Amino acid sequence: MKQIYIIILLFFFSENIFSQNIVIDKNLDSKKKIESIILQSKNFGKDTNALKSYLSPLIKSSDKNLHIVYYNMLASGFASANESINKTSNHNFSKSLALAKSEENHGLEIWALVNYAFYLYDYKKTTEALQVYLDADNKIRQTEASAIILPSDSFKKIGFFMGTIGDTNEAIHYLQKAEQFAEPNSKELSAIKDNIGFYYLELNQFENAKKYFSEAETISKSINDQIRYAKVLGNFGLLEYKKGNLGKAVRLLEQDLEISRKLQSHNNTNYAEILLSRILIDKNQIDEAKKLLTQAKKYAESKPHLKKSVFEIEQLNLKIAQKENDPEKELSALRKLNELEDELTDSDSEKNLERSNILAQKERYASKLSLANAQFEKEQLKNKAIIVVSVLLFFIIILLIIFNRKQLKTRKDKYYKTVLRLELEKVKSEQKFLETNKTLSSYSTYLTEKNEQIELLNKELLKIKNSSSSSIEKEKQQLQKLLDSHLMTDENWMNFKDAFQHEYPDYFKLLMTDFPDLTESNLRITSLMKLGLSNQEVSSLLGITIEAVKKSKQRLKKRFGEKYQDLFLGN
Repeated sequence: MKQIYIIILLFFFSENIFSQNIVIDKNLDSKKKIESIILQSKNFGKDTNALKSYLSPLIKSSDKNLHIVYYNMLASGFASANESINKTSNHNFSKSLALAKSEENHGLEIWALVNYAFYLYDYKKTTEALQVYLDADNKIRQTEASAIILPSDSFKKIGFFMGTIGDTNEAIHYLQKAEQFAEPNSKELSAIKDNIGFYYLELNQFENAKKYFSEAETISKSINDQIRYAKVLGNFGLLEYKKGNLGKAVRLLEQDLEISRKLQSHNNTNYAEILLSRILIDKNQIDEAKKLLTQAKKYAESKPHLKKSVFEIEQLNLKIAQKENDPEKELSALRKLNELEDELTDSDSEKNLERSNILAQKERYASKLSLANAQFEKEQLKNKAIIVVSVLLFFIIILLIIFNRKQLKTRKDKYYKTVLRLELEKVKSEQKFLETNKTLSSYSTYLTEKNEQIELLNKELLKIKNSSSSSIEKEKQQLQKLLDSHLMTDENWMNFKDAFQHEYPDYFKLLMTDFPDLTESNLRITSLMKLGLSNQEVSSLLGITIEAVKKSKQRLKKRFGEKYQDLFLGN
């Protein structure tokens, strides 16, 4: 009964686990929502039905972008379940990529391409992976990094591949781009730094390698990532080996092996056993090397995608046979190497990797050349556009100059006509006055006409000041000169004074006897006021302000008191 109860509980528990679905956070923007979904990825082992159930909310969604993620994650899950290239993964990767292309979501398409390429690369289809990675590489060059889904992961995977095919500088370039986007103090950042150090070691840049290994070691310790710490120790061992410190290299790799075996990190254990064997052979510790190689070979031969490791093991077996001068074992190793060379033709033999690197370089060169040609054509088009625009601007400027000149001529003609009309009125008024007997009555008429002309001139000056013709008046000042000519000059005053004295001899005598202190300025104002002109008219004729006329009259009133009225009433 107890056993049945336990079985029921386990069944219920397992059903609860596998009935869980991936969570879609609709509150996030499109990019963050997709990244959140991808980061929920789980390993269901061989249980692909549980995988499909877990991912089902994605395919049920109306969001096509989530369908792209669904097919891609499903393909990766089937690859993990089969531990090899398989038709289901190929089919789903193809659907994911076709949909990403049709949706024109370049950031998501790059992620999908990189995942597919990594699948091919992980299972040693290096040649096929190459073209996919190059497609991703070209799209990355045309896309903002911030638009790419999980940029650190995408750049990291491309960096790993470039390193595999021997393009070490490009590997470092992409890994350093990944480094910029990785979360601080994370497993991913530790892995990226460790691999940058490894590729610097490939270039024999020992100081750079040591720097990155040290940074990776610090992070892995701080987050207690024992697997990465073991790998870093192994890479430090490789560094010491390259520097010729074989004893130190052995000690470091032994620490790596101890941790890797304890944590059952089989791939890292296999890598460390092969590297340690190589160093032990160089130290002539052949028996220890043989034991390690036997263990390494057993695991490598159980994994179809580790044929390159088997190839490396046979190379070391050949080296041991040569050291031991054992022709039979040497021949056996050579035969196995030839067989493996044929099997690796389509995966990751040294020749194939070298060919892939050359192809990658050619592809990048062709891409850069294409970009350069496109840029050259763009520059040519730009130059042609500049020439066309310049010619158009030149003609527009010419037309504007012609138009402005025409407008200026029109304004000048209008201005000169106005001046001519006002001058003609002045001449007519003066001619009319000259034909009279120059009596005070005729002077009065003449001065009234002058006031009218002065008022008209002031209006014309104000109108021109607020118009496009203001520059003409500013330059010529003909209206202002005409206005000034209407003012009572000394000569005009003397003529007017003679006429006034002749018309009003008694009044003029009164002014001279009773008001001996009157100035010429006072006389002008009193004489004009005597004719009945207003303050405004007097100010216009004399070219002074109304206030000046009023103040002058006030001063006269103050000075002469009651006699002030006689200034205007006497006969």
